[in-house]
Amino acid sequence: MYQGRTAAAITPPVRIDADFDGGSIIVVGDVYGAGELGVALALRPDNASSLRRWFCFRSWGEPGEVRRFCIVDAEDAEFAAGWDGYQVCASYDGEDWFRVATRYDEGALFFEHAPSRRGITFAAFATYPHARMRRLVERARRSGRARVRVLGETVQGRPIPAISFGEEGPSAARIWIIARQHPGETMAAWCAEGIVERLLDASDPVTAALAEEAIVTVVPSMNIDGGVLGNHRTNAAGYNLNRAWDAPDLATTPEVFAARSALLESGVDLFLDVHGEETLPYVFAAGCEGNPGYSERIARLERTFEEVLAMMDPSFSPDQGYAPEAPGRDNLECAANWVGERFDCLSLTLEMPFKDDMFHPRPGRGWSPGRSRRFGRAVLEASLLVLPQLR
Repeated sequence: MYQGRTAAAITPPVRIDADFDGGSIIVVGDVYGAGELGVALALRPDNASSLRRWFCFRSWGEPGEVRRFCIVDAEDAEFAAGWDGYQVCASYDGEDWFRVATRYDEGALFFEHAPSRRGITFAAFATYPHARMRRLVERARRSGRARVRVLGETVQGRPIPAISFGEEGPSAARIWIIARQHPGETMAAWCAEGIVERLLDASDPVTAALAEEAIVTVVPSMNIDGGVLGNHRTNAAGYNLNRAWDAPDLATTPEVFAARSALLESGVDLFLDVHGEETLPYVFAAGCEGNPGYSERIARLERTFEEVLAMMDPSFSPDQGYAPEAPGRDNLECAANWVGERFDCLSLTLEMPFKDDMFHPRPGRGWSPGRSRRFGRAVLEASLLVLPQLR
């Protein structure tokens, strides 16, 4: 990343800054071709891996002037097919995010915008800074409705908080929700925020009913280091956390080691792993149909949960998603598959798009932090309604 790099050939000059939590970009030249003046950029790889896709930077310049950018190596990104139909996210304040004109052409990603202010942030999706997660955790700690504990530490020594709701007891169902194993999938963190905020609402009948029957534990960010470093897929040691659940290593994947140890200690009746999907333009779930121990009981629970979730949030598409794995062929390195097999429980991966929901499009906004939070709220309703069938 090049802090303070200025594209001097542009009139007026445009300053690029990626030296902040989640920032990631490389300025490779002052202009790009095809008769258009703009800033030529490149994707920065994850800090300890060659994988690349996430980008986030601030642009400073004169208000009202069109700023043009080109990510010249977009075709080298992970899931490059996802650039088709994609629009870059932008925000002035980190709260309100909108989409800007974008096209993917001959392996490069072109986007432009005329900001109304000097400073604006462009990103692959709405950013979710570590400071925001810390505020959410502290709010839960002070609420009197939640218990906060540290599961362990990341590679770089950051604490991994877990927030639990509900009364302990032998009959209480155990619901675990983890988010953002892949740090660039920030919509997962926004979804987790929506879940925690609803659980903190003392007047909400859904969460009150859940608290009577279950212990709901939320891990709002599994890959804290990766998020701070501006990685897309890996942790600070260069490992994909969602490929480490069968045998996590305390040195290289301590995040998974800590979470898995907590699950083994408590038991699990319902497990949800929240992610973002680069290529598919809808919200969906991936089940465990390829697990060796998959049964009709689990299949029935998956169908029930997905049907209820679709009723609670129409953005969820129960009939869309990845092609099902053949029996016995699922990857038990992945969180949902490992948990489903180990605990013989309902275990799902929830996916939200980087693009828009093609079935419920919102031009100019696409999939957004607000929609991610609302989806999280709906997840709790579906969890409550499936609760009697979990055991």
